Amino acid sequence: ILITLLIPLATFAQPQMQIISDKQTIKKDEEINIKVQITDTPIAACTLEIYFDISKLEYIKGPENSNYSNNRIIYTWVSSTGRNQKELETEKFQFKVLQEENNNIAVFGEFYNEQGEKVEIGNSNIELKVENNESNINQITENIEQTRSK
Repeated sequence: ILITLLIPLATFAQPQMQIISDKQTIKKDEEINIKVQITDTPIAACTLEIYFDISKLEYIKGPENSNYSNNRIIYTWVSSTGRNQKELETEKFQFKVLQEENNNIAVFGEFYNEQGEKVEIGNSNIELKVENNESNINQITENIEQTRSK
């Protein structure tokens, strides 16, 4: 006799790490703040490595538990209770835009639960869109010339 059991499949939320920016577009010499948000993952400790192009962005400052070294930011967090937290959002990291080119920021991490077991979470990156002032000026000049010729 063959007995088949139907077991409903639970849908589990996938662990996510994402970078959140306080601006959609930025300009040269403007400052921008980012945060890293980790959701749907019980973690009690983590170390994040944040990478960016130092020719395009200048690191201004970050949370007290972060350090800038060897062209990367190292951020360390440990739960104050030693217990897992399902969500984590870092304090802000502040950058200044150095060039009129889009910029990328990438975050890699190591994550651990309250039993000290490693938790797998994918990496994250964000592209920061930089407005090109020169092209804006050219477009404005072209619009003025078209209006004058009418």
